[in-house]
Amino acid sequence: MSEIVLIQPYTGTWDEMSIRYPESLLAVAAVPVSKGYDVSLIDQRVSKSFDKDLEQSVGPETVIFGVTAITGQQIKYALDVTRRLKAKYPRIPVCWGGVHATLVPEQTASHPLVDYVVVGDGDLVFCELFERLRDGRPVDDLRGIVFKSSRGDIQSNVGKVELKQLNKGGNYIVLRKNGIADVIRDLDSLPELPYHLLAIDQYRVFHTEDGRKSATLNTSRGCPFRCKFCSDPIINEGRWRGFSAKRVLEKVGHLYRDHGIQMIYFQDDYFPGSKKRFIDILEGMKKYERKIQWSTLGIRADTLSKLTDEQWDLLYDSGCHSLEIGIESGNERVIELVNKAETLDEMRESNKRLAKYPIKVKYTMIVGFPGETEKEVMDTVNFALELERDNPNAYSLIFPFMPIIGTPFYYDAVAMGFQDPKSLDDWENMEFDAWTKKYSTWASPRLTRKLEAINFTSYFHNKHVAYKFGGSSLLRWCFLLYHPVAKWRFENNNFSFFFEDHLKDWLLYAKYAVRRVVSKRIFSFDYYQKSLNASEC
Repeated sequence: MSEIVLIQPYTGTWDEMSIRYPESLLAVAAVPVSKGYDVSLIDQRVSKSFDKDLEQSVGPETVIFGVTAITGQQIKYALDVTRRLKAKYPRIPVCWGGVHATLVPEQTASHPLVDYVVVGDGDLVFCELFERLRDGRPVDDLRGIVFKSSRGDIQSNVGKVELKQLNKGGNYIVLRKNGIADVIRDLDSLPELPYHLLAIDQYRVFHTEDGRKSATLNTSRGCPFRCKFCSDPIINEGRWRGFSAKRVLEKVGHLYRDHGIQMIYFQDDYFPGSKKRFIDILEGMKKYERKIQWSTLGIRADTLSKLTDEQWDLLYDSGCHSLEIGIESGNERVIELVNKAETLDEMRESNKRLAKYPIKVKYTMIVGFPGETEKEVMDTVNFALELERDNPNAYSLIFPFMPIIGTPFYYDAVAMGFQDPKSLDDWENMEFDAWTKKYSTWASPRLTRKLEAINFTSYFHNKHVAYKFGGSSLLRWCFLLYHPVAKWRFENNNFSFFFEDHLKDWLLYAKYAVRRVVSKRIFSFDYYQKSLNASEC
């Protein structure tokens, strides 16, 4: 039985493609584990029996539950988990953390199922909260939390919300004065992640051609850039903090030696940090002679464009397997509008340099920003095609814009008619491909439909995307069948008469149906739709 029980809820449809380590909960668990406290981490995504795992973890000594969630579909699953915890263990308080709770802590804490919210870095604050609750000490003066007081009202220890204009472009950021717990600047001071809490073999982090065992790893927090659609400038206020190169290489070595990991997926918002740190990490990784390969989602085209010829060779020799680069738009005006702080020419330059190496490149783009025209949307589609033509190892995924609370574009969206969610429950509908069905938007119905078509076909138009469906033979077959249609639509800019959006629902239903047949359960499509709100789906 554990004193602390941490729970990773289902993510949603993304769970069908990959299941990454619950890095945020591992970070929260690290400090109490290092102090000798008994901690359990239950991951719904890999648990064979969630209720059984709970029964084995919860006992008289259990002091607190910790639940994490990101905005969107996971809110639904996190609330379902919390509801079950409250029904079965009403005496044990539930604390929420993560990106969504940090962005709207008071609204989150106002939910009848949530007792506490930890805002920002939870490594130290959550452990302090646990110790105070265990000892019966008051938490009223604990910085970095929002909670229900004994009177039933919401007490916020994270300061006052302010809006600050950072430049003439209207780049506003939410600031909280005199409340948030001190940011952890020296990440090397934190203990190692307690990987023993995970059933590591159950995770499908990254699909490779040779089936390498893979792991996620965060080597830093924050990003020094201030894109107007991104939550990072709100949460980290434009600050970047990283583990030293020495500590990063120690972490990589531990995963390789002790867990047989041969593929590392660096999940940082901005992996390089300083150029010296980046090169030092590459030099250290090179010593493995590509026995360990790596990928990252946090790197920019302008960073790559500044590398020397020798550093490009080092990038590949270090084991670089693939890179994910945020392009955002193929239109210069929109690039400036979103405050991307790089140019299309820098993107073209890095793409052509990458084409000289057998490194897969995923470009991510966003369409439908407030004020973006339909022509500018199509500029992005065509820029994606240009990058793919110039680099046969590149592919692009294009997502509809989704307003994130606190960002400059969120307030632009509200000014243009977006009706924002009013409760924690409502945020479950804020999905990239679904929120416009629930909430009003500035885009016309025709343009909204086009954005949905662009998003869906981007997943199928390029053969290199197929690896994302590596965890499911059914999805792989669907990719092969639909790929020619999506490729034709994309290359001809033809997104009219888009009937394929129903394919996604039927794909998920088919996968669900197979599971039910295997478990000899009766199912129907109506029951499937209801089950999307249930925890076992």
